[in-house]
Amino acid sequence: MGRPGSRPAELALPVASLAAIRQSLTKTVGADEAGRALRAAGHAAGDAVYAALTQPLGADPGSRSEVSELNASAFWRRISQLFSTRGWGTLNHSDVHDGVASLESTNWVEADPGSATRPTCFFTTGLLANLLGQAAGSDIAILEVECRSRGDERCRFVFGAPQTIGEMYDRLRSGVSVDDTIAALV
Repeated sequence: MGRPGSRPAELALPVASLAAIRQSLTKTVGADEAGRALRAAGHAAGDAVYAALTQPLGADPGSRSEVSELNASAFWRRISQLFSTRGWGTLNHSDVHDGVASLESTNWVEADPGSATRPTCFFTTGLLANLLGQAAGSDIAILEVECRSRGDERCRFVFGAPQTIGEMYDRLRSGVSVDDTIAALV
């Protein structure tokens, strides 16, 4: 148990743990249920990651900064630094359409290269939904559209308002490419 005002406790696990957890859950409950369970666990973890994001660099434990006061460049640099210093990989942000942005990584830790036929960074999608939702002060939906587990060169997470990301998901499921899906957004 942490001291009052102390930084949330963190636990370092071997990188292979995420893949092992996903594989075990998939065998036990099936791929869809495993994905839902990992997203829920990631979402729950988002609270602690948000707390870490709001802790100013080099400040005493318990100090807070307002991420809303950061300009966009500083905010995304802070997000990338937060994940990379904890061994998750490097995230690069880009705006892809009004109201839709992307986070991309060629070294994202949750990916298990070549192990799946669909994106599998479920824990990450839940974690990012919570983290970015808290930072934005509103619900944010995350959709992984490329994944190194599937053999893609990078993991790519698009995000925005739930309705917009839901529309993207429907188009992607019907076979429309990611670029054409983004271009079709109004």
